[in-house]
Amino acid sequence: MTARSPASSDGDSVRGPAVDRSVLGEWLAGDAAAIDELLALFRDSALTEHARIAEALALGDLTALARAAHRLRGVALSMGAHALAEAAAVLDTTAKAGQSAACLRAMSGLEAAMSLMVAEVPIAQGPRARSS
Repeated sequence: MTARSPASSDGDSVRGPAVDRSVLGEWLAGDAAAIDELLALFRDSALTEHARIAEALALGDLTALARAAHRLRGVALSMGAHALAEAAAVLDTTAKAGQSAACLRAMSGLEAAMSLMVAEVPIAQGPRARSS
């Protein structure tokens, strides 16, 4: 499945999947069920961090925003969600620089990347059955 990635800083858009499953495939020996399970957990975690970022921005708490954006960037990189990691990195950097207006502008990139990731990654179905 190909998704439309958020626009880059020069206004061009990039096409590709929101999540590069090959990143996890290497770690999990191509186990599709394990990859889906881990991505679903990532989806939930990313949604939580996104909510923290939005709340911190609404409150003008750039320190909390930077922390949440930094966490989101790290987990997104680990999961192969490169556009989401890039959008979170922009927020992390601008928040640490104390640039509230830039953070407001950067939220559109984060929103776009989150929307793509949420559309692509399955919802958690609970723990997968383990064989004894």
